Amino acid sequence: MAFSAKHSQLFDFLVIGILICPMTTRGEDWPRWRGPAGNATSSEKDLPVEWDSTRNVRWKVEIPGDGVSSPIVWGDKIFVTSSLDYGRDRILHCLDRNSGQTLWSQSIHDDDPELTSALTGYAAPTAVTNGKQVVAFFGRGGLVCYDLGGNQQWHRRFGEFESELGIATSPIIHGNHVILVCDHDGTRFSTFDSFLIAIDLASGKTAWKTDRRGLFRSWSTPIVVPTAGAQSEIVVNAQDELRGYDPANGTLLWQVTGMTGWVTPSPVFADGLIFATSGRDGPTLAVKPGGRGDVSESHVVWRIDRGSPYVCSPLCYQGLLYVHSEQGILSCYEAVSGEVQYRQRLGGTFKSSGVAGDGKVYLPNEQGETVVLAAGREYRELARCPLQEESLASPAISGGTIFLRTLNNLYCIEEQK
Repeated sequence: MAFSAKHSQLFDFLVIGILICPMTTRGEDWPRWRGPAGNATSSEKDLPVEWDSTRNVRWKVEIPGDGVSSPIVWGDKIFVTSSLDYGRDRILHCLDRNSGQTLWSQSIHDDDPELTSALTGYAAPTAVTNGKQVVAFFGRGGLVCYDLGGNQQWHRRFGEFESELGIATSPIIHGNHVILVCDHDGTRFSTFDSFLIAIDLASGKTAWKTDRRGLFRSWSTPIVVPTAGAQSEIVVNAQDELRGYDPANGTLLWQVTGMTGWVTPSPVFADGLIFATSGRDGPTLAVKPGGRGDVSESHVVWRIDRGSPYVCSPLCYQGLLYVHSEQGILSCYEAVSGEVQYRQRLGGTFKSSGVAGDGKVYLPNEQGETVVLAAGREYRELARCPLQEESLASPAISGGTIFLRTLNNLYCIEEQK
């Protein structure tokens, strides 16, 4: 069929438009620490396999200030936090996902920042969004909520709680509430104990608050786990115990003993089980949800007593549990049984947690190199992707793209077509 002159002009216009304005796909949002379900896995396809500081980098932008929080993504917006002036100014940045251009930055001033460490800093918690509001936690600077245009909705301070290694737990959103674990060193440094709190997302008022007296040294982020029927549980991995709480009122439902006194890794839920690791060469557990009281004997499906990481959170993908230590030793287990599939030394040191999607596992190390593996029962390395910048944050995945933060920059990584 022959084109008319009119059709030919229209065709030329469409081709030129595609060339100068490449279309973007929203894909799956990554709205919180470790992704949509808090399990660090993505349903995205055609994810990049190889990159370096220039190859397959769509854009790279500098993030003002210091921070080790991970980026989150909603639609065409990316959110990431940082701090200036030794924590006196805590900042939430909103960037355009297509260009990396900063759309807005809002800051909270804090004259008396908490104690921290070089590993944590003053902007370690990752922000969270529901597509209407975005919430960031800044330790003593408080919990602050903005709309997606950068207008502050409310701001809550919780007092001078303190942890000698800093604050790192991230807020999550469940229904109409922001859920936050405020574990700290208790009366060693301040006048009140640790607590778990639910904040009304619309008003910023307390919906419920549960005391966690005697618990401290926890830097992990909670997850929400479905149970029988329409019920769910908030699961908190922390000092000495893994605990489940009722999200409606904060009531303690169950606990599993045997965790260590230093807990940074967040739990994950997959294949009907909760997987939790406990720092400083502690245990790895697989636990059935839905218990009541002390379920250390009745609901622990399997347990490995030694070898867990101090910082890095576990990853469960396609029926396999991946656990890697700060020294770069990766252990792969069958999720339902705990049977070891392989162990492999990766090289480098690790502080960030891995992500997975498109049949691949991505493990960034502290030296800025991401080890890309084929998911499976045998170790198969696909690539090593160096950025040659120190990196402590975990990646985000959205729209076929990986967003990876180093100490100074945010990278948008995708296959160049």
